[in-house]
Amino acid sequence: MKNQLKTVVIQMLVQIFRPLVKVLLRLKVPFNEVSDVLRWTYVDVAHEHFGINGKPPTKSRISVITGLSRTQVDVQMKSDLFKVETEQYKWNRAVRVLTGWAENEAYLDQYNSTKVIPLESNNEPDFKGLVEQYSGGSTVRSILDDLIVSGSVKVKDKKVELLKPYYLTVNDPDEIQKLNFLGVSTQYLLETIEHNINPVESTPRFQRIVFHEELPLSLVSIAETFVRGKSQQLANEVDEYLEHLIKYADDDGEKVPYIGLGLYYYQGD
Repeated sequence: MKNQLKTVVIQMLVQIFRPLVKVLLRLKVPFNEVSDVLRWTYVDVAHEHFGINGKPPTKSRISVITGLSRTQVDVQMKSDLFKVETEQYKWNRAVRVLTGWAENEAYLDQYNSTKVIPLESNNEPDFKGLVEQYSGGSTVRSILDDLIVSGSVKVKDKKVELLKPYYLTVNDPDEIQKLNFLGVSTQYLLETIEHNINPVESTPRFQRIVFHEELPLSLVSIAETFVRGKSQQLANEVDEYLEHLIKYADDDGEKVPYIGLGLYYYQGD
C-alpha cells in the first residue's frame, strides 16, 4: 500500500474506531474479544464477496488477501459468530406504530395533537386497531410492552397516552435494544458508503452530509430543534411512501431484503 493511501486508511480507521471503542470500553469489552470478531469477519467477508469468476475463493486465496494463515482461515470458517437477530425488526415495528399514531388523523384531536386512546374499544379508534394497522403482525401486548419500556407511552385506566413520538433514545434503559440499534444503523450507513466508493458500482446511492463550523453555543438548541423537526417530517413522509409502494405492489418477482433512509444529527464535543 502506498504511503499516502496508508495514511488516509489509518486516519479513516481511527475515525471509525474511536466512537466504537468508547462504547466497547464502557461495556468492558476487552481488546482480544474484538480482535477475534474482526478476524472472523475478515474471513467471512473474503469468502462471501472476494471469489473469482463467481466461484467462492479457496482457503489459500482467503489467506493471501486477509493476511491470515491457512490454519487461522480454516478455524474461522468452521465457526459462525453471526446469528440473524430480530431486535431490529422489533424497534422497526414499534417506530411504525408511533408514526401512525402521530400521522393518522383518526388518532389526532382538533389541534392535531395525539389523542389518549383506549386499549380496546368498539366505538372509537383504539390502541389495538393502531397496532393491527401499523405493526406488520405483532401482538398488541408485545408492542405495548416495548413502548412502555422505551418510555414512549404510558397506560392508565386502560387508556394509552403517547409521551414521545420516537422509540429509542439515550435514556432508554434497555441496553440490548440500543446496541442492536447501533449495529444495524452503522451497518446501513457503511453499506451505503461502501457502495458509493466501489469502482464497479455505476449508480451511487443517495448520501449527503451538512457541515458547519463555529455555531455559537447559545444557538445549538435552536439548530437541533430545527434539524429534528425537519428530519422527523421527512422520515414520516418516506416511511409512508415506501409502505404504500410495498402494500400495493403488483409484483411477485425478486425482492430486496431491506430499503430505507437513515437520518441523524451530529455535533462535536
